[in-house]
Amino acid sequence: MKKQVDEEKRQLIPADKAKRKWTQEEQYYLQDKWGEVSIKGLAKTLGRSENAVIVRAQRMGLGAHLHADDKITANQLMLAIFGGKQQGGWTMNRWIENGLPVKKHRVKNNNFKVISIDDFWKWAEKHKELVNFSRMEENTLGKEPKWVKEKRRIDLQEKFNTNPWTSTEDKKLIYLLDQYKYTYDDLCREMNRTEGAIKRRIITLGLTQRPVRNYDRQWNDEETAKLLEMKIKGHCWEEIGRALKRSGSAVRGKYERLQNPEYCKRYYRNHREQLAGYFQKDMCQNYFKTAGCTAGGTDCDNCQQFRRRNPEEVQETGWNSITSITAGQILQERYENIG
Repeated sequence: MKKQVDEEKRQLIPADKAKRKWTQEEQYYLQDKWGEVSIKGLAKTLGRSENAVIVRAQRMGLGAHLHADDKITANQLMLAIFGGKQQGGWTMNRWIENGLPVKKHRVKNNNFKVISIDDFWKWAEKHKELVNFSRMEENTLGKEPKWVKEKRRIDLQEKFNTNPWTSTEDKKLIYLLDQYKYTYDDLCREMNRTEGAIKRRIITLGLTQRPVRNYDRQWNDEETAKLLEMKIKGHCWEEIGRALKRSGSAVRGKYERLQNPEYCKRYYRNHREQLAGYFQKDMCQNYFKTAGCTAGGTDCDNCQQFRRRNPEEVQETGWNSITSITAGQILQERYENIG
């Protein structure tokens, strides 16, 4: 009698989630969604633990969850573009700030930045000035669009030295500056450095010599159109300047003025000068540094249209950055205005 009672006490209680076999429908779903849906989402849909989902995927030979879809990681993209050399996060962050369609791929407790190859090509075509294909081997990411071949040729042709400056280069730069006959474009050719790199080196070395300035002349419509057309193809500022017989900084300055036509107009310039003495303008939502007061006010002390700005809000300058408006958009607007 006592033995029977002990056996009743030792009976096992059924588990809440007892082990059950995988059905064919569940395996089909796991195979289709593996890599697209997070492991947590798969476990919730299938009513199983995350470990059970991972073990089943391994037994089915589905591979790593991160590489199971058509996307690649941000690190793989950078390695492909820069010829296998590891790059810092600054370049990728700059691309993301300019609209690179990156998504997050979650694997357990980790998030990875991934991107579709097709989405990358579409973005890169609109931001050719941000991507350099000189180190990237052809078809590294599969079949490439037709425009990439031309862009790679341009990048290889306009490849500048980006290594640290040597003492020999410093002596050569000082010697050329002492001649007082070389422009920035001439120095770019001699040193194989960008104009910005040469300017920065002159400041770093504390030199008082400066390159010879190009003679000033007004821009005409043909030069402006050629600037935009070369920019659409992905040429650098120095190469565009050589084609137009101008400096790279002059070309870039003209491009920025094309992106911000209001800033150069006398009407807006007078507005900014009239409000220069009023401190209230910086606290008003109607004021922009580039265009002045959008409400047309000229006296902040007696203004009736004051709208207080949120102190925590970042003040908008109204200035379009170098990548906010593409050269193709500017050129299209010019042709529409002419038409």
